[in-house]
Amino acid sequence: MNETHLFRCEECRADWRVRRALKRLPGLARLEAEQPVDEGFVERVLAAMREDRRRRAMLAVKLAAAAALIFFFFAGAGRQTAASSAAGEEQAFSQLASPSALDDLLPE
Repeated sequence: MNETHLFRCEECRADWRVRRALKRLPGLARLEAEQPVDEGFVERVLAAMREDRRRRAMLAVKLAAAAALIFFFFAGAGRQTAASSAAGEEQAFSQLASPSALDDLLPE
């Protein structure tokens, strides 16, 4: 670049300074050097993940068991209601067909 132009043009001078500063920066390979890994930290993170996974699995099992109990409770209650209503109808009909003890007390 022409030095006299850089001396006069502020925009080109700023651009030239930025380019020069970028050339001075170390390469990306040196900036992102590999850091040693703390094995204790890795073990703690993995243990926490395992514990969280175990806790979630237990919650899923408990919810499934509760859903099954509720389902079978209502299924059994429905069957019992149907059976008791059928038995109740038969009992009511049999009471109509047979005379009760109170019928003897009524005058004819």
